[in-house]
Amino acid sequence: MDAVEHRTSTQNTEQDNGTTTARQGAGGAVEVMGMVLRVAGPVVCRVDMQFAGTPERQLGLSMGTVLIYLRSHYTAVKIARAWSSAAPLAASLAPVLTGPRRGVMAPTGPWSTATMVRLNGSPSVTGGLIEPVAGTEATRMLRMRVGPLVWELCDGAAFAATVKGWKLAADMLAVDSDDT
Repeated sequence: MDAVEHRTSTQNTEQDNGTTTARQGAGGAVEVMGMVLRVAGPVVCRVDMQFAGTPERQLGLSMGTVLIYLRSHYTAVKIARAWSSAAPLAASLAPVLTGPRRGVMAPTGPWSTATMVRLNGSPSVTGGLIEPVAGTEATRMLRMRVGPLVWELCDGAAFAATVKGWKLAADMLAVDSDDT
């Protein structure tokens, strides 16, 4: 760091009798307010179920390098249905991005990020097309918003793979669901 130095300090204080502990920053909060995920091509989707048949069940849905946790069949089916209903919009996407158009994926990266998102309840699911900017290599994309996650699907192959993943998650969570 050039002229500015960054210092971080965490203070723990404890009284002699051990009954009071105060930490700087206690009571704070961190929330995922938004994250954009861009998908191109036939990404691999995988589901992993833990604790099936119990109230602690949890499904991990991997789409490429992104991992989403779901527990509720209701949540998964709501997302899968909304995703499926976007098929007419997805029909106008390029089948698969190729060549220089593939540059929309990582124009200045690559980066690696690790964030765990657990989707619960009834997240808002909306979608619409994003038209390319004239004079750029950008292509038409389908933007699907699921709670704090924004998915930008660059081609038909990405749409087909992700809709398959959401449907698979909904089907697996339906097996022992009591929350339809």
